[in-house]
This record gives sequence, C-alpha cells and structure tokens, in this order.
Amino acid sequence: MRNPSRLKIKPSLDLPASIPPMAYSRLLLIPAAALSMAAQQAEIPAELTLTKALDIALTNSTTIRTALAQLSQATGRNEQARSPLLPQINVGARQGYLTLNLPGFGIELPGTTTTQTQKIGPFASMDARVFLTQQLLNISAWQAWHSSRSREESYRLLVDNAREFVALGVIATYLDALRAKASRDTLVEQTKLASDLYRLTLDRVNQGASAQLDANRALQQVNTLEQERLEAEQTYVAAKLGLANILQARITSDYEIADEAAYGAGTPPERDTTVKLALTTRADYRSAEANVNAAELRVKAVKSTRLPTIDMVFTDGQSGNTPTHNVNTYRVQGNINVPVFTGGRIQGETVEAEGSLREAKTALDQNRSQIETDVLTAISGADWALKELETSAGNVTLSRQEVEFTRQRFSQGVADNTEVVNAQDRLARANDAQIRARYTLGLARANLARAAGAAEKTYRK
Repeated sequence: MRNPSRLKIKPSLDLPASIPPMAYSRLLLIPAAALSMAAQQAEIPAELTLTKALDIALTNSTTIRTALAQLSQATGRNEQARSPLLPQINVGARQGYLTLNLPGFGIELPGTTTTQTQKIGPFASMDARVFLTQQLLNISAWQAWHSSRSREESYRLLVDNAREFVALGVIATYLDALRAKASRDTLVEQTKLASDLYRLTLDRVNQGASAQLDANRALQQVNTLEQERLEAEQTYVAAKLGLANILQARITSDYEIADEAAYGAGTPPERDTTVKLALTTRADYRSAEANVNAAELRVKAVKSTRLPTIDMVFTDGQSGNTPTHNVNTYRVQGNINVPVFTGGRIQGETVEAEGSLREAKTALDQNRSQIETDVLTAISGADWALKELETSAGNVTLSRQEVEFTRQRFSQGVADNTEVVNAQDRLARANDAQIRARYTLGLARANLARAAGAAEKTYRK
C-alpha cells in the first residue's frame, strides 16, 4: 500500500479528450450545489422538544411544499377563469405600402378597358389604435369563475390537511423515539439492580453463605440485561435518525429528546360531539365540500352556455397614409351571440360535468365515513390505553415491592437468589408493559387530535 504522505497532487487537471472544458466545469458545479443544499438543511438542537420538531418539519416538509405548489396551480387557473370577465385592452399599429385591383373589390371604373388601368397604387396606409373589449353578459363565464374559485379554496384546505398529516407523522415518530429512550433507561436501571444483586451474591459466596451457582445465575442476569441494554441503545439511535429524516433536517443522532408533553393529557371526549367537531374542522372534509360546490357550479356553467352572451367592442386611434398624415377614427360596437346548434357539444359537456359532480359527492360521503371511523377508533384506543396504563403502573409498583422483599429474604439467608432474579424479570416485563401502554396512549391521543383536525394546534405550543 502506498504511503499517503508521499502522494503528490498535480497542480493542473488533465481533462479527458471526450469532455470539453466547459462541460467539465459544469460537472465540478454539481458537488458544489449538493454541498449548498446540505448546508441549508435545518440543524437539530441538542435537546429536541416536540414543538421544535414540529417547527422544523412544517418548514421543510416536501409534502407541504407539494401541496403549496398545487395551490399555486389552482390559483393560476382561477386567474385564467376570471380573465374573460374583465376588460381586455390591446394596442396595435401597422404601416404598409400596397396596390389594389378595383375589380377584385367589385368596382369597375367607367372608360377603362384594361386591367392595368383599373389598378391603383402603390400608396401608403397606416393605422394605430387601442382596442377595448368587455363582456357585458356571460352567465356561463361568471359561474365558471366561481367554480374555479371554489376549486382553489379546496386546494388551500388541502395545504392545511398536509400540515396535519405531517404533524401526525412527526408526533408518532417522536413518540417512537421516546419509547426507545424509555426502554433504554429502564434497562440501565435493571442492569444496575442485577449488578447490585451480583455483588451481593458474590459477597455471600465469599462468606460461605451462598453457593457459586447463585453467583453464576446473578452474573448471567447481568450479561443478559447488558445485551438488551446495548440493543435498546441502538434502537434509540435508529429512532433518532428516523426522526431526523422525517424532519428533513441534517441527519444525525447527536441530540436528546425529553418532551413528555408528546404523550398528551386528558381523558377521551364524548364521541358524538367529537365527530361533529371533526366534520366542521377537518381540512380534508372541508376540501371535499369545496370540490362538490365547484362541481355544482361547473354543471351550471356548462348549462348556461346555451344562454345569449353580450359584449362590447370599442376602438380609437389614428388612420392615414403615414404617421404624420392621419386623422382620428373610432368604432363602438355591441355584439349579441345566441347559440342555436352546437352539434351536441353542450350536451356532452353537461354529461361530463354531472359525472364529475357525482364523483365529488361520492368522495365526500367516503370522507365523512372515514372521519367517523377515525374518531371512534381513536377514542376507543385512548380508552383502552388509559386502562392498560393504569394496570401496568400498578404492576410496576407490585414488582418493585417484590424485588425489595426477595432481596431482603436473600440477604437474610431465607432463600437463594432465584426469587430475586425471577422478581427482577417480572419487574422488567412490567416496565415494558408500562412503556408500551404510555406509547399506545400517546399515539391514540395524537390520532384523536388528527381525527378532530387539531393535531398541529394541540401539540405545537
């Protein structure tokens, strides 16, 4: 292997013949751009609270950026739909030199027999004027604009729904990291208890009060718990990396989480009231309602194309043969257009619009059913998790008491340390059950907040 200290860097680069110098310079800009993007990633603080995590995610989320891009497109379509209802002003000018053949316009000059004598020109012609057109009555265009505006409102509500979706994802991932940390901390405590038992057993073996088998049993318990602690430590690191990824911040595990507020608080609310509240506040449901309204207005707009339309045209400008030799001329004109036969176009557009309306109403019904399911499932899950947490907390208390009692019996020589090891195992299971119950309760509360359309409002304080 070559010694890196002896390697020499050439002061110039030999470009491959197949790559032009300009193309090679562009290639060099690619890693620079990547480094620039990496430098713009948000930094995670040393202690990450849930509120800070939500701030980072709601700022960086590609899901929200996509929803905002779709809203921009809807806003553009709304502007296009409104445009025909507003005055249209154009300016035009021309300057030309031409000849005319009078018979081509139906004009025969008396006393002329040849085509050449009936030709006039060349002569100069110029015209410069302002053109103004305005729709005075177009019910179809008016309703089409309102339909597009309702569609824009639907996309605006979908941005709020995207924020709720991102918030729920962050809360769930944060809870997962909290669970991993709690498991690690519990195993640290259990390993300490097992180490204390091993030292106590070793002292009793040296005193001749216990057998070597007791010491081996206690040491096996220490080693087993140490393995589990190392695994839990790695799980916690992986959970933090996953959280950094969902935040779309700089990927690192060099931070701690300690925000117990992520578990939520309070008892589940009344079911019917929560369902009604969700149907009022859920952004996705309100977006579906806006889509139905837009589809209804679209049907009216299509049917209104059978009605007459009235518009006005006004022009004013200079007309002559040169820009310096001209006079002012103008024209004011009103037009009325009455569709008589469109070859089935309006009928086809009506059938299409009515189909879209039925589709929007079906989506609204499905959304309502899903919201009711989400709310009832979240309330049921929170009820169950509260009971599970209460039971697991009682088991932890009883298991701690059992560990203390069995240690006293072992210290007094009444029994060997088998009872202590078994009691510590039961304490470990009770702790795991309590951690799972807290995580399940926190997740159920987060799902309930999302089901009610208030995840960001509830957790981002």
